[in-house]
Amino acid sequence: MDYKYIENNKLRRLMQKARHKRKVLDNPNRLPPHEQSKIQQKYKNVLPIPKRKNNLRKKQKSKISILKTYVELKIQERKEFIEGDMPGLREKRKLIKPKSMEGRRLKNPPMKDLAVATKQLSSMIRTGLPLLESLNIISDTSENTTISYVFKEIGLGISKGATMSEMLDKYPEVFNEMYRALVSAGETAGLLPSTLDRQAKLLESLAKIKGQIKSALSYPIAIAILTLVIVIIMMLFVIPIFVDIYEQADAQLPGITQILINISDQLRSINFYFKAIPSGIGVYFIFKFFSSRSAVLWWYDRLLLQLPITKDLVTKSCLANFSRTLSSLNTAGVPILESLTIAKKTLSNRIFSRIIEKAYIDIQAGNPIHKALDKESVIPVMFTSMFRIGEETGELSQMVTKLADFYEDEVATSVKSLTSIMEPLMIIFVAVFVGIILIAMYLPMFSMMSTVG
Repeated sequence: MDYKYIENNKLRRLMQKARHKRKVLDNPNRLPPHEQSKIQQKYKNVLPIPKRKNNLRKKQKSKISILKTYVELKIQERKEFIEGDMPGLREKRKLIKPKSMEGRRLKNPPMKDLAVATKQLSSMIRTGLPLLESLNIISDTSENTTISYVFKEIGLGISKGATMSEMLDKYPEVFNEMYRALVSAGETAGLLPSTLDRQAKLLESLAKIKGQIKSALSYPIAIAILTLVIVIIMMLFVIPIFVDIYEQADAQLPGITQILINISDQLRSINFYFKAIPSGIGVYFIFKFFSSRSAVLWWYDRLLLQLPITKDLVTKSCLANFSRTLSSLNTAGVPILESLTIAKKTLSNRIFSRIIEKAYIDIQAGNPIHKALDKESVIPVMFTSMFRIGEETGELSQMVTKLADFYEDEVATSVKSLTSIMEPLMIIFVAVFVGIILIAMYLPMFSMMSTVG
């Protein structure tokens, strides 16, 4: 046995080495003398062997040392397996006892944490650990309370005779339809470890895309907040200084200067906040009400696909999510129509969701996928061409996987280009905003100087 199925090279070497040692130590009477001396020298601190001339005493100590060594190797093997192939676990990590979640609503765990737990489960099952033991290890070591509790409950359900897919169906808020479909397909085909590994990679790719989009939006949001803080500070502390100067000089104020002074007076008035806070709460609920309307959401999603700044990023991220999900489901053996239904739910844009719904109807009627997608102008030509090649050659899963890899790289490129464009634009925005305030406040001073001159 050479453990070829283990992808981690370090873990594979360790397990091969441990297997060789176990093979030797299982037969202590056949252990070669040089091996005995090596092991005794290596573990002399664990069980020191006194220097005695009595041969019987030496043999007893040698057997005890061999047994002790075997136990140490088993512990070290388990420790190296858990720490070597599972990122996030450390040598001195405290075991986390899962908290009781009975009667409490489960929080949707971060996609990255669920991906790590799924990868750990796949690795442990591949190495021969029973499913129940693997679930208990993840439950005891996961820092996420929801994952710890859910995996513990899944293990209890399986111990009572339920399947893993049946237990996953009880927690739809934690495991989405895509996750449950992949696990069900893996159980049916007897390929649960590879299916879980594919699921982990899928979650990692989706989390990566989501993180890239968040990073692209975080910079303009941070700049906008900084601009707001600067403006409020100038309104509360800087403008009143100029007001006192102009009142003493009895200067005539331009219209823009008077507007800023009025805003400053309002911000420094307590009555303003008694009016503004209830009004703000009312505006918030009105916005929340209308933003949940279907017509508004459709208009918003269509707008994102029309704006030059967001069109490219939204299109590529939707195609990347759809391709990766469809590839994983199709490779796992999920029927194409069911795969399309599940993959549609990963799309955040309603325009693309409607396109997949139309494609579903066309495929039901007997048309190929590429013809169904070719009708939509939003879908790039390359995307439909790759689908056509995959269908004609019988390698649809491979082609869709390549599409997913391509569009994930394109999303990363779009994020970088968007960030590079947004940085100077936001700096210019801040400079213009602050500049208008400064010019408005210094205009009366220039007028006073010209009058004196």
